Amino acid sequence: MTLVEMMVVICIMAILAALLLPNFQMMLNRAERVVCTGRLKGLWTAFALQLKDGNGWPQLPASIQIGSAEEQQWWISYSSQNMGLSSNDWRCPTFSRLSRSASNSTSSDLINYLPTLFDANPMTPAKSVAMPWFTESGNLHGIGNLCVRADGSVSPAQDH
Repeated sequence: MTLVEMMVVICIMAILAALLLPNFQMMLNRAERVVCTGRLKGLWTAFALQLKDGNGWPQLPASIQIGSAEEQQWWISYSSQNMGLSSNDWRCPTFSRLSRSASNSTSSDLINYLPTLFDANPMTPAKSVAMPWFTESGNLHGIGNLCVRADGSVSPAQDH
């Protein structure tokens, strides 16, 4: 193999790498969105089964401040003990990747999906079809905050 042939091969490989790199990021974002959608569906399934069993929507204790780390931990603990969910079920992979790559990341979010605080009536979540059961805590995928609704559909918040 001559030096010229080797340079041509290296140039071709560099061009292919330059073409594939943007597509790789797009495919990674799409894959993370699919995982995120799956996790929202998993939360919906677990909570829908809880409602079907007649247990109603979990009621946050009055002593817990809404939006606090204590509230987030309560949702993780409650769903772990009563539904078999883990803390990972509450995390969006895009959020995890972005917080790892941020050099000054100080995020204390334990969960990335915010549950709707329905009233104590067990049937309210099923009756409020347009009201999201869980909403992503940020527009992490560039299409709006993903939400899962009473029928199990997952869509960006602006769609409804």
